[in-house]
Amino acid sequence: MIRAIVALLGSILTGLQAVFLIIGREGLCLNEGCKIVDSFPKFPPLYFNIAGCIYFLSLFWCFLKGRKGSEYWHQFAKLLLLAGIASEAVLLFFQYSIVSAFCFYCLIVFSFILLLNILSGLKQLFASMVIFAAVFAILLSLELRAVSSSDMSLNAGSYAQIGEESDHSSLYLFFSETCAHCEKVIATIDADNTCNIRFNPIDRIDHFSLSASRQFSEYDPGINLGFLKSLNIKEIPVLVVTDQEGAVVLKGESRITAYLAEHCFGGDAEVDYSGSSQTSSSDYGQLPVQNQLEEGCSVEEDCEDLGT
Repeated sequence: MIRAIVALLGSILTGLQAVFLIIGREGLCLNEGCKIVDSFPKFPPLYFNIAGCIYFLSLFWCFLKGRKGSEYWHQFAKLLLLAGIASEAVLLFFQYSIVSAFCFYCLIVFSFILLLNILSGLKQLFASMVIFAAVFAILLSLELRAVSSSDMSLNAGSYAQIGEESDHSSLYLFFSETCAHCEKVIATIDADNTCNIRFNPIDRIDHFSLSASRQFSEYDPGINLGFLKSLNIKEIPVLVVTDQEGAVVLKGESRITAYLAEHCFGGDAEVDYSGSSQTSSSDYGQLPVQNQLEEGCSVEEDCEDLGT
């Protein structure tokens, strides 16, 4: 009976998440890692939650039928639990190795499946541990990694663009709409801009404040997040400037706004390059960049609102 209750709770959790997504509300997300993980798959999170709800309801039904003495339903439930633990191994590997960010909601769902395997006896627990370890080890052996700039153009990660295309220089601003420092940088960009600036978000965008920009219907935030991960950058905003001679990476609100004022708006500001790195344009995906958090927001957490 305990297993049936746990399975029912799992179906309620995933079902509520699906309902929230259907009505357009933000789902049960306890940290920024949920948004980052959700931005990677090609299928909407709604489909995964509907599948999860059906999965837990199937387990609930099997456990109820099994109480009447039918061994068939018990065996079928055990197979479902092993399939679930194998799927969770893939999802956890994806978060650990590809995204480098963990989704608390996903971990809660994993805990439900793990608990059901534990409650199904030592033999079932041992089998689930073997399958989990085997799947995880196989994925590790494949040496899967996050997408970097050498794998795909940063243009494919651009949500919007302002300015004309140029063969000489391009600017990529990595940002999030939940980052107050990023919004302050974007707010400085006006009609006098002379640079080709692309805006590369690390998660899906619901609202963009720069109305004069050209927005693209298709973009992949995973490319942007993978690029930052390849540089071991954990804060935004980040500005990458590429030209025929190489590339420069700038971090922090003040440093980026000063660069834009000097090079794009005709200002006289002097830029402090002490926190930047430079290399050839063909290899800027491997730039070493300082890790200090300075006038920026963590990639994995929302920034607190700044005072005006």
